[in-house]
Amino acid sequence: EMKFSVCAALAAIPALASGAATRRVKISGEDFVDAVSGEKLMLTGPNIVVKGPPYLPAVSGDTFCQDNTNTECAATGTCTTCSTFNQADIDNIKSMGWNTIRLGVTWAGAQPRDEDKLDADFVSRLHDILDLTDANNIHVILDNHGDMVTTAGCGNGVPMWFVQKAAPDLIGKQLTTGLPYSLFVNVKDVGGYDHCGDNADMWAEHAGDPNYNLLNQCCQAMNGPNPAGLGYTKIAQETMTHMVKEGEGRDDFVRYWRLLADEVKDHPSAFAFELMNEPMTIHRKQMFDCWKDTAEEITKIVPDASVSLADVGEGAVYPSWLGKWAPDLDISSDTSDWIKASENVFYAWHYYGQPSDPKDAVKNVQALGKSWNVPTMLTEFMDCNAMKASEEAKIGWNYWHYSAYCNTGADFANKTEADFGACILGWAGGNSQKTCD
Repeated sequence: EMKFSVCAALAAIPALASGAATRRVKISGEDFVDAVSGEKLMLTGPNIVVKGPPYLPAVSGDTFCQDNTNTECAATGTCTTCSTFNQADIDNIKSMGWNTIRLGVTWAGAQPRDEDKLDADFVSRLHDILDLTDANNIHVILDNHGDMVTTAGCGNGVPMWFVQKAAPDLIGKQLTTGLPYSLFVNVKDVGGYDHCGDNADMWAEHAGDPNYNLLNQCCQAMNGPNPAGLGYTKIAQETMTHMVKEGEGRDDFVRYWRLLADEVKDHPSAFAFELMNEPMTIHRKQMFDCWKDTAEEITKIVPDASVSLADVGEGAVYPSWLGKWAPDLDISSDTSDWIKASENVFYAWHYYGQPSDPKDAVKNVQALGKSWNVPTMLTEFMDCNAMKASEEAKIGWNYWHYSAYCNTGADFANKTEADFGACILGWAGGNSQKTCD
C-alpha cells in the first residue's frame, strides 16, 4: 500500500480561496465523491469516541486496540479498553478495507469554558489525530458526540456552562419530565432513578461541576446504559430549546463549530461535520434552521465541507412516503430552499431497531436524500443487518464502535474516578475488527 507523508498529502491538495485545504471528499448530488477524480466513494469504518476527559485518544504506542469487555472479565473486574489511536490502528483499519472514521469532538470536552477559544489540550490531541489521518488518506467525520443532551442532566455532550445559561434553576436538582414527553417516557422509570428519588441533597452533590454526570451518585446509578428517559427531562429539553431557537444559545452553538472549523481547516482528511449526535428535540423547524446557520458559518471557513442534517435522535423513522411527498414538513421555506440548493449537506442517521426492519430505515432515508438531492450516511449502528442493508443501497456507514475508550466502574475493578474516558451511556461493545460475514 502506498504510504502518504503529511507534506506529500498536503502538497497534492490545492488550497481554496478561503485559505483552507481542499477536502479530499466532497458532495456531488446524492453521493460522496473523490474530490480529484469525481469517483463515487463508499465510506466505511468505525466510531472513535471518548465520552469523558480527555475526550480524545492519544496517538502514542505501536499496537492497535483490542478491547476485552465481556461478562467474564466484568465478573472479575479485569476488563480492558484503549486510550490510544495510533499508526497501528490506522494500519488495522486499512487492513479491514475501511477508509473512514467518525471521530468524537464532544462540545463539553472541546470548549469546557464559555470562551472564544477551544481547550488547548483537546486541540493538541485533535491535530495529532488529524495529522495521522491526513498522512494515511483516512477520511474523517467530526462528530459532536453527546448522549441524552448534557452532563448537567446525567447525559453528556452540551457543556455545563451552556446549561447555566439555558436552565440555571434546574442544575443540581432532581430530574423530572414535563409534558408532553411524560406521556411517553418518564425519567422516574429509568433504572437506578430510585437510588436518589426525591433526596435533594444527593442530587445537589457536585452541582455545577463540568463532570457532574461522572461524579454525582444519582447520575452514576442511571447512566451506565443509554436510557431515553434522560434525554427528555426538563433540564435536557430546556437546554435543547435554548440551543436550537434563534438567539444566544444558537449563537453559542454556531460559535463552537466556527472555532472547530478554523482549527481543522488545514486538515484535508476532515471532510465532514456532524453537528450533533442524536439531537433530542421535536422542534424540527428550529432544529433545521440551526443546522442551516451552523453550516453557513462552517462553509465560510471550509467552503467544500460536508455538513450534517439530522432529525430527532438521528432516527431513520421519517416515513418514505412522507419523505417523497413532504420532506420539508415543519421546515421553513428558506431552509428547505437552502437544502435543495446546497452542495454541502448530507443526512446523517442511526439505526438501533426503529423501524424494525433496517431495509425500511434505508427506504426512509433514501426518500429524503432523493427529495433534497443530498447523500445520506449511516453514522451509528450495531446490527449487521443494518450494515448489509446500507451497503446494498450503496450508503456508507460507521459502526459503533472501535473501542469503549474508558476504564471506570465495576468492570474495571470498581475504580471510582476515571483514569481515561467515561464508561457511560452505551459504552461497551468495542470491536476494532468488526465483521458481518
